Amino acid sequence: MKKQPTREKLLDITFDEVYIHGYTATSVDTILKKAGIPKGSMYHHFKGKKELVLAMVQERLFVKMDTFFIFKREADETVMQRLRDTYAAMSKNKPLVTYGCPLYRLMVELSAVDREFDTLLGGRAKQLHQELTALLQSGIDDGEFTNKLDAESFARFILSATWGILSMPPSLSSSRLFLEQSRFILENLEAYTH
Repeated sequence: MKKQPTREKLLDITFDEVYIHGYTATSVDTILKKAGIPKGSMYHHFKGKKELVLAMVQERLFVKMDTFFIFKREADETVMQRLRDTYAAMSKNKPLVTYGCPLYRLMVELSAVDREFDTLLGGRAKQLHQELTALLQSGIDDGEFTNKLDAESFARFILSATWGILSMPPSLSSSRLFLEQSRFILENLEAYTH
């Protein structure tokens, strides 16, 4: 079995630790212990915890976001089908349903206290909003939805509601509950279909 490079191992373990425990509760010592590497090896790649987590956000978290917030549709796919499929796939992602959206969790924890994290995380949230707005607008343009649908505002509603559903504590989270709650979001959107 090929040995994983130190930098990659640090990013993977950091993602898991920060995702489950949060930035503040995650220590460099825990990451290093789980990675099985000495502290000096980390400083060869990163100046400290903040730089390690910023790199993890860009190289791991943003990549994972693209695997469950899929707002680009195929040519023969309706917007409603794309969103149904997106929610169905999200419901099967056990860590996502259990621990919530990693982007949202870090935004809540860090955006108010660190400008660099706020800029990075807020930028990705804006990008998600733009992608979802474009998806909804394409449904209006194609005649799937009426012109009464405000794509930008509804995209904000969908993201906020989804993050809200995913913010439930693990003891109140399940795939079934996630699908049940996401159904209400889609029913609101269906009110705008022709």
